[in-house]
Amino acid sequence: MRSIKPQGYALSGSAIIAVLAGCSGGASSSSPTPASPASLLHEPSSRSIDASSRRNADPTSVLLPSVYRPSKPDLSTGFADTDASVTAAVIVSDGGTNDVYAYSNKGKLIATVTGFSEPQGMGGTKAGSFYVADTGNSNILLYANDFKTKIATLKDPNQYPVGVSYYEKTGIVGVTNIISTSGGPGSVSFYARDKTTPCTTVSSSSWGSVYFDSFDSNGNLFIDGLDDSGHVLVGEIVGGCKATTITTLKVGNAINFPGDVQVTKTDDIAIGDQEGAAIYTYKPPVKGSLGKPIETTPLTGSGDAVTFAFTALNKYLWTADAALASSSKYDYPAGGSPITAITGLSEPIGVVVTPVEVPQ
Repeated sequence: MRSIKPQGYALSGSAIIAVLAGCSGGASSSSPTPASPASLLHEPSSRSIDASSRRNADPTSVLLPSVYRPSKPDLSTGFADTDASVTAAVIVSDGGTNDVYAYSNKGKLIATVTGFSEPQGMGGTKAGSFYVADTGNSNILLYANDFKTKIATLKDPNQYPVGVSYYEKTGIVGVTNIISTSGGPGSVSFYARDKTTPCTTVSSSSWGSVYFDSFDSNGNLFIDGLDDSGHVLVGEIVGGCKATTITTLKVGNAINFPGDVQVTKTDDIAIGDQEGAAIYTYKPPVKGSLGKPIETTPLTGSGDAVTFAFTALNKYLWTADAALASSSKYDYPAGGSPITAITGLSEPIGVVVTPVEVPQ
């Protein structure tokens, strides 16, 4: 359980994973130290994960910077939606309360789902159902489009899952495991349609941790993460249940810290930069390279946009901002200042807009 203290946010057990999936770095110290708001974003040295620190980290000693997060979030204000005709629901996972909140297209809180341990990345389907990476419990939960009925539990033994994506054409689910529960390197687990155990799990010696993922229209899975020295990696996995390798892709610009990965309706690959407060969009890879971004979407005023989700037609996107305890809506691809926001959350990590806009 979390212990909220005046000077910081003590994490125990699997809560270390929230620090890894978010870019709000922390110091290995037995007592918290005051931190300025700026330190929520720009402490790259504290987030570099080398082989020894990844395998020998003490989960009970990890601290987030001193920032007040309400133990009982004010979820009543909702938001003023500007595209109600195309947005059915905005669903946010909150690692601070271990709950998931669903908001209607009018901004009303319509469901609260409980019983998680560090819920993080999310994925959705065209039918409106959605997945939640239940990181601390090493599984992935599927809920119906009534926002409360649990359909299935996908078991991810010995892993800390943080990202999830669903491929509509075949029903395969791709899950990114940031690291193993023993502190080993990250991996990607695949699940065949209607199966609750992995059909295969893929890893690479080049990848220390794996963050988020998204399928394109051909079933190729795009991922991001870090190597053991803390350098950002972007990769592609082909073959689904028959996959055997991660292909590391070249990228023509700097990404400071890995954020979410989403594929647009037209198969462009959008990758979030948590530290850079931006989302970069690329054309599909050519000869192992994504090249330079075709669009850069600045997230003006964001604190730590860990994940994001597109609305219908990729007209807008919603972020889950762990540092600002909010979920904000931006124009895409223009970006800029947020249009509106769900405020009063605790530590939002994942977000999905249902029904999802899938690549075609």
